[in-house]
Amino acid sequence: MRTRSKARGWRRHVDGWQAGAILLLIAGSAILLATPRAVAPEDVPVPTIDARALAVTMAADDAHAEKAEAQRLDVDVRAVGRELRLFNEAAATGQQDEMREARRRLLQQLGIARRHQTDPLLQLRAVQMKHFLVELRRWQQTGEDSAELRALGGDFLAMLKRNRWCRGESRELVLGERELRVLYKKRWNDIVGVGQPPFALTLDENRTRFLFLIRHPFILHRDAELSRLDTAGGKLRTANARLRSIERLTEIDPTYPAEIARGVVRYQVGRYALAAEHFRRHLENDREGAHTLRVQNYLKASLDMASDMTR
Repeated sequence: MRTRSKARGWRRHVDGWQAGAILLLIAGSAILLATPRAVAPEDVPVPTIDARALAVTMAADDAHAEKAEAQRLDVDVRAVGRELRLFNEAAATGQQDEMREARRRLLQQLGIARRHQTDPLLQLRAVQMKHFLVELRRWQQTGEDSAELRALGGDFLAMLKRNRWCRGESRELVLGERELRVLYKKRWNDIVGVGQPPFALTLDENRTRFLFLIRHPFILHRDAELSRLDTAGGKLRTANARLRSIERLTEIDPTYPAEIARGVVRYQVGRYALAAEHFRRHLENDREGAHTLRVQNYLKASLDMASDMTR
C-alpha cells in the first residue's frame, strides 16, 4: 500500500505535462498572435524561381541537343552514351550486377571522354534528355513501354508509379516539362558522376526540383508498397522525405522560408505542437515579413489543435 501511494505521489507531479507544455507554448506565442484567426496550412511556400533564367537554361540545353544531332559526336563521347544506355536497360529490370558492371565501364569511358572539351558531354546529355522526353510523351499517348524509353530513362516508369507521380491510374503526370528536365539532368549527372559546373544544375533548376520533391516526395524502394503509404507510419515516412528536401533546399537557398515549410509538413501529419514551434520561430525571426499574417493564422490553428489533443 505504501509503495502504491509513493508511485501515485510521484506521478501527480508529472501528470498533464503535455497540457502544461502547450500552455507554455501558447503563452510564449501570445505576443506573436496580433490577429489570431485559425487557418490550417495547406501547402508549403514556393521558392523564388526566376522563370526567365530557367528558360535561358532550357534554351541552352535545346541548342546543345540540336548541335549533337547536326554533327556526329566524338567516338569517346558516344561510348559514354552507349554504356549509360546499358546501365539504364539493366536498371529497368533491376539487374544489380549488370548495373554495377555497366557503370564501371561508363566511368572508364568518361575518363577518356573528359580528356576532350566538356561541350560534347553536355551535348550528349541534352540529346538524350530530348529523346527521353519524346519517348515519355509517346508512352503517355499509347501506354507502350518502349525499349528506347528504358534505354534512356531506366526504371523511370516504375518510379512514376512508386512515387504516385501520375494522377490516379492514368498516364497524366503531376510534373511538367520543367520538372522532368531537371529530374532527368540530375539523374544523368548522378549516374555519370559529373556534379560540378558546367554540368551542375543552376540555382533555379534546384529550386524547381526541390519544390516538386517537397510537394511530391521521392519514395525509397523499401517503402514502395503503396498500401503502406496510406498508414500512419507511411505518412510519417513521406513527411520525413519532405523534410529532407526542405533541408536540402535551405542549404542551397538560405532565402527560402524553411520554418514555414517545416511547420506545414508537421501540421499535416498531426504534429501540431512541433508545427506551432516552427511557425513561432519564423515569426520571431521575421515579424514584418510578407508571410507574417498567414503564419500567425497557421500558428493559431496549430495551437488550437495541440490544445485539443491534450484534453
